[in-house]
Amino acid sequence: MKCVALLIFMCAIATGLNEVTPASAQEKVDSLVGAVTKVDINAKTVTLKTDGGAAISIQADQNTICLRLPAGERTLSKATPAKLDEIAVNDRVLAHGAKTDRGFLAQRLIVMPATEVARKREHDLDDWKRRGIGGIVRDVNAQNGEITLELRGTGAGARLPIKTKSATFRRYLPGSLRFEDARASQIAEVHVGDQLRALGDKSAESTTFIAEQIVSGAFKTIGVSITAVDTAKGQLTAATLDQKKPITIFVNNDSVLHRISPAVANAIAQRAKGESAKSAPAQAAAKPSQPVIDVQQMIDTLPTIALGDIKPGEVLAVTGAVGDDDAHLVAIKVAAGVDLVLKALAPAPGKPQTVRLSAGLPAIFDFSVIPVN
Repeated sequence: MKCVALLIFMCAIATGLNEVTPASAQEKVDSLVGAVTKVDINAKTVTLKTDGGAAISIQADQNTICLRLPAGERTLSKATPAKLDEIAVNDRVLAHGAKTDRGFLAQRLIVMPATEVARKREHDLDDWKRRGIGGIVRDVNAQNGEITLELRGTGAGARLPIKTKSATFRRYLPGSLRFEDARASQIAEVHVGDQLRALGDKSAESTTFIAEQIVSGAFKTIGVSITAVDTAKGQLTAATLDQKKPITIFVNNDSVLHRISPAVANAIAQRAKGESAKSAPAQAAAKPSQPVIDVQQMIDTLPTIALGDIKPGEVLAVTGAVGDDDAHLVAIKVAAGVDLVLKALAPAPGKPQTVRLSAGLPAIFDFSVIPVN
């Protein structure tokens, strides 16, 4: 939950700051919003890393107005005067001004101090825990503004219609789960099979969900066999398990790596066999139901490992965003030790494989990268 809630929070801050622009402003001005990375009082400049990732220097002068805004406020009614030398690194700033031959000249700087940002973060984390849902998109009706979600986490497996007419949409970029990297989106970009998280409330009848914010993305989990590890470049060279195609996997600071232990591998194999038995009515009738085991949760609670802990010859499950280039993938989640799972699933000599494999992995490796409650 932590990652997504933090990212959602960043979007809410940016949206909120943009909404404090007075409607009476007659002349068109440019706006920039981002986090402060440097302040030069002598030069009267503030460097921002914008939510789009660009580093831009903001020039202030004697006419620049500075205001401090408490967290969560969307109007200037509670803003108080501030000074340029009170702006600090990691503060959030919305700059209104104009591009000149001197750079971006600020007419007004609206500042949300880092302490206020942290307070808003905690508030939003709690809000998403209480009022957030997540799952897999099973149907999209753009005309009616309705999305059908198959829930993960609490109520897993149930399908819930989501009303989106009043919701703001964001879309993750390939290789990043940081919400500040996510771009503005719309319902037309949401597709069946996408992973989606929504903030809002159930209707009075509890038959639909009324969304306020929605973040979505398309992700896939594939099995690969490692041929080389380059810790300096942060990448893995591998071949896909199903088609033996070469693929380069990039691991960055946001990637999370775990190793499946022998005990967990056996538990996952038993779950896979149980799911396979359910798909065969004759077999399912002859066997007791398998206990429900959340494979993703089992792996996510294992200790993390470093890239250097992975060796050539290992089999991994790698989750990343769906893109146009199948030869490269930026890893969001990596699970090593998959070879232990496949070994536990291997049929006896002369017997057919009974567990369905997808991309070289048991189908239960259908991971969600968007946290759910």
